[in-house]
Amino acid sequence: MKRKGIRFTKQKIEDSIGLRAAIFYLVIVAIISVWYFVGLSSLYVVSIIFITAFAYIFSYLQRRKNNGLLKILMTFGMIYLLRQFFIELLRNPFDPRIPLATFLINLNVVHSFDLPTRLDLSFSFFISFILIVIAGIFARESIFVVFLLFFMIGVIITLSYLNDYKTSSKYISGVLLCASLIGFLIFPMIPKNINIGFRQDIMSQVVRRLTNLQGELRTPYSYSTSNLYRLPEGRSIPPLPFNPEEYFGFAPFVDLRERGNLSSVLVFRVLSPWGVYHRGLAFDTYNGFGWYQNEEKVQMLNTAEQPFILKKKDRARGYLERATYFVERDMPSNIIFIPKDTENLYFPSPIIYVDSQDGYRAPFEIPKGLIYSSFYLSSFPSAEQLLNARAPKPNKFKDYLQLPVIPKRVIDLTLNITKDYNTSWEKLTAIKNYLEDNFSYSLDIPPLGENEDAVDNFLFVTKKGYCEQFATAFTVMARIIGIPSRFITGYGPGDLNPWTGMYEVRVKNAHAWVEVYLDPVGWIPVDPTPLSSEIATQRSGESSFNFIDLIFNSLGEIFQKLFLVLYNFSSHYLYIVIPILIVLVIFFVRSLIRYINAKEEDRIFSRVMRTLKRRHLIEEDISLYHMIAPLGDDGKEFVSTYYALKFAPLDEEKKKIYRTKLKEYAQKLISSSRAKNKIQN
Repeated sequence: MKRKGIRFTKQKIEDSIGLRAAIFYLVIVAIISVWYFVGLSSLYVVSIIFITAFAYIFSYLQRRKNNGLLKILMTFGMIYLLRQFFIELLRNPFDPRIPLATFLINLNVVHSFDLPTRLDLSFSFFISFILIVIAGIFARESIFVVFLLFFMIGVIITLSYLNDYKTSSKYISGVLLCASLIGFLIFPMIPKNINIGFRQDIMSQVVRRLTNLQGELRTPYSYSTSNLYRLPEGRSIPPLPFNPEEYFGFAPFVDLRERGNLSSVLVFRVLSPWGVYHRGLAFDTYNGFGWYQNEEKVQMLNTAEQPFILKKKDRARGYLERATYFVERDMPSNIIFIPKDTENLYFPSPIIYVDSQDGYRAPFEIPKGLIYSSFYLSSFPSAEQLLNARAPKPNKFKDYLQLPVIPKRVIDLTLNITKDYNTSWEKLTAIKNYLEDNFSYSLDIPPLGENEDAVDNFLFVTKKGYCEQFATAFTVMARIIGIPSRFITGYGPGDLNPWTGMYEVRVKNAHAWVEVYLDPVGWIPVDPTPLSSEIATQRSGESSFNFIDLIFNSLGEIFQKLFLVLYNFSSHYLYIVIPILIVLVIFFVRSLIRYINAKEEDRIFSRVMRTLKRRHLIEEDISLYHMIAPLGDDGKEFVSTYYALKFAPLDEEKKKIYRTKLKEYAQKLISSSRAKNKIQN
């Protein structure tokens, strides 16, 4: 009885240059994407690409040789790389992605020196898949879509080669291409407001190097005027340099006399189920032309282990949601922007500070790359709760009822608006509706006079303004009717990126709104600024996505970055780059000369032989006659005609006749090979 067992068959040598080029393309796209999003060294990546290109050429030339010594050296190299991977993993046990990416890139380079068979090439194919996944995990930008698009094109081409360009595979590749394009168009439309994201980061590594900040507000944003009159006696706020490209509301004093044009610089990306307001600072004292905090006391919070417990849990009011912040620029401040009603804060610092208005500050200027997470209550009081709520006793919230000398017409207007309403919330709603219906949002407003009250000027003179004017007017009018309120600065939700599912918050999304206090609900956020073309997107958190703009803008950014990297690399390593370029130029010129000098019959013969090899209808390592014999009479006539053109003493007229016959036989062979391929499939 014959014993059954596993049979190991020898893999066939892969001669397809196209397949090797397609897999090399996938590997390079994956490596560049990892470099772009992970932040690997540019010198390392450029060197890796050059070495990989050399390895692919070497492996193709050596594909029919045993390469025993090379295999032994590769084995030792892989063992060494595995050792280095575990060392790096032990150094950084909380984030294995970068060590894994580096290990796979190095492993692929070593493996690329010996790629004789299709199975070996498939290994590199799968490594490229893993690398693009790692890049996607790190990516928080829409540019990843461009990398993914280029990668999918390479995958489709590779699959076509792997299926030997069978007719069925051509249709499958076409379907895959169409499905990919449709998917790229449909994916941005899919809602991303889910609680579970692909990224599971809570916070980045803890910042151990602390500055000498002891809770004081650190910010360069301030006001241009130094004459800060009408401040309490003995109280002074030193003027700081004014930057018209930054928001002036993240300073110890909010000067309503300031004007400025905010930039589009990206501040942070936020992974959240939906858009939320990112609260920064709160102010309780108004002096007629600006806001400041009456008390500068701060309290230090420390924790042995994360998270910071900011508030006691009140699950009766709702359930917790997570907002993860990815800081995308070096912040010139130490303000920690988080949603209101944050209960738990995962922040990479052993200590943080909280001021008297529930604003949170880090003991250092927040750097680019920092990641932190807020778990916050997402619910809003019901209509019944709001209607039953009432203003608290004045003596308990006197700081939030403070007002300077207010012009009488402001008081009269406020009382007239609210006289027909009974509950506190109805009166607040009436004020909000009045501001939205009778005043317009505009960034172009005249400067405030030296002795003018900001609210009076807004309500009776300009009748237009931006969020600071609306929020100030609402806060003052709420205090007039005896409802505690405070002025809030922070950021609006920003723009939803449909590819990443993240909200992109920029400097121009800086915003001001109000918080009012009603018993027994507590502090309630109110945004009295009317919707406008300038803030409609940031208020709603909608997307302004354009696929065509994304492609072209991303390509420009990618190529610009690659050019700078190559330029810097070449300027520092000319002794490496110049010889490589010379060799490549010589190789290209030599190939071009050979092609030009090749006779027409040689080009036809080469084209037919490549087609037959690709379709596995002929075998190598045997004579040409035996190779062509299974193809019938057309094959024999094709070879005979080619030999006659090569070796027979023919005049020019007969050569033309024979070349015509050679073309006819070539066409017949290609057609018959296509038919045989269909039968095999």
